[in-house]
Amino acid sequence: MSGGPTDGGRRILDQMGRKVVVPERVRRIVSLVPSQTELLYDLGLSAEVVGRTSFCIHPREKVDGARVVGGTKRFRFDVIDELHPDLIIGNKEENYVEGIERLAESHAVWMSDIETLDEALDMIRTVGIWCTARSGPKPWPPRSRCGSALSLRRANAVAWRI
Repeated sequence: MSGGPTDGGRRILDQMGRKVVVPERVRRIVSLVPSQTELLYDLGLSAEVVGRTSFCIHPREKVDGARVVGGTKRFRFDVIDELHPDLIIGNKEENYVEGIERLAESHAVWMSDIETLDEALDMIRTVGIWCTARSGPKPWPPRSRCGSALSLRRANAVAWRI
C-alpha cells in the first residue's frame, strides 16, 4: 500500500490497482504529470497544487505558484519531502518506477494508467472526487458533465466508423 496517512484517510485503488490512503481533505498536491497538472488547475485547485515538474508549464499564469520538484523522470525527493504533500499524482507511462516506489514509502501516491477514453474519464472523476471535496469525497462530476462526456464518447465512436 502507498504511504501517506494511516489514520483519518480512506483507502482507494489507483488505476494500477495499488491501494492508496488519501486524507479526507486533500490540501497539498504534488503533480508529476503535465496533463494532470493542467487538470488540477482546471478543477480550481490552484491553492492546493504545491509542487509540479519542470515540464508542467500550463496554465502559464498559474504554475509559478507551485514549486518545481524536478522532472518527470528525475524527482527532487528533498523538495517533495519539504512540501509535505497529502497526495502525489503520477502516471505509469510518464514517471519512473523506482522514483514512484521511493515516494510511496512515505507519501500517498496515486497513479494513473490511461489507454482509453473510459480510463481518462475515470481519472478525471477520481481526481475530482478526492481533490475538490472540501469536507470529504462527493459525487463528481455532476451528472450533466458525465452526460456530455458520454456524448463525446459516442461521437468519437461514430467518427471512427466513418
